Amino acid sequence: MNRIKYTSLILLIFSTSVFAQNGFENRPITNNLWMATGYTLNEKEFVMGLGPIGSGISDKVQVGTNFLLLLVRHYTLNVKISLLDLEDGALATGIELGNFNTRVHSITRAFSSISPYLAYSKKIGEKTNFHVTGQLSYFASEYDINDADVKSTSTGTSIGVGLEYSRSNKTKFLAETGYDITYHGMRLGGGVLWGWSKFRFKLGLAYFRPEAVRRGFVSPKIGLWWRFGGE
Repeated sequence: MNRIKYTSLILLIFSTSVFAQNGFENRPITNNLWMATGYTLNEKEFVMGLGPIGSGISDKVQVGTNFLLLLVRHYTLNVKISLLDLEDGALATGIELGNFNTRVHSITRAFSSISPYLAYSKKIGEKTNFHVTGQLSYFASEYDINDADVKSTSTGTSIGVGLEYSRSNKTKFLAETGYDITYHGMRLGGGVLWGWSKFRFKLGLAYFRPEAVRRGFVSPKIGLWWRFGGE
């Protein structure tokens, strides 16, 4: 009986802290559906999820990676820097370094990539934010990236725009579209993001139609992570 009481007490404390009512208050999102926004994590803030992790080195600089991609031998490191943070908008720049394997003419080959980007977010209404991101990608290998097998996670030089609508302080609707210049393909997607004081859950659907693929890729966008620390 005592064990049940202690377990119930722990669950009560956990649910009170994790599912608190303040939701996204004072914590703007750093990514829309898949594209970056103009916002960064706060200083001493830490994000841990199903793959991605990140940390706010200061209120203007965050670093991160994705451990889930290690399963497919894709190694990443990204740095994001806030250039402008105003009441009605934000501007950030970043760079992502990657090393990954893919198949070229039935042979597995390694590629390295460097992808600088610029992200801008603007409030266009009391509950609506507009995001736009431009990314330049450079790939290094003995093979041309256009000869490699394209995957749903493949990203190159691209531009994307997104909308974020806050249905409430805990629920957001997300939409995105963009064009990948490297793979000559459109990206479309939409989803819902639920958030409490620390816990975040994103559920959406994305479509990517590169030129080299007949029917394109339809893939779920699932995010599950905790956001600790910060102010």
